[in-house]
Amino acid sequence: MMGIFDFYGIDWLATACGLAGVYLLGNRSKLGFVVFMISSASWITFGFLTNSLAVILGSSTFLLLHFRGWLNWRKEEAKEA
Repeated sequence: MMGIFDFYGIDWLATACGLAGVYLLGNRSKLGFVVFMISSASWITFGFLTNSLAVILGSSTFLLLHFRGWLNWRKEEAKEA
């Protein structure tokens, strides 16, 4: 039987950060990308704990995409300034 903290709470952290990231980006906050990157890093860690290559690769891709989004947002801010 699985317990609520079988994976040291990393899955809960990843889920909470993912939800917070969606909320922040929905409110047009650049911080959402950073929170999403924390979520992705947590899912990568979860993937290693569970030996899931799919989770590791998928979350690594999301991490790179969130980083790209954050960089593009910064470029847009620089253009507007």
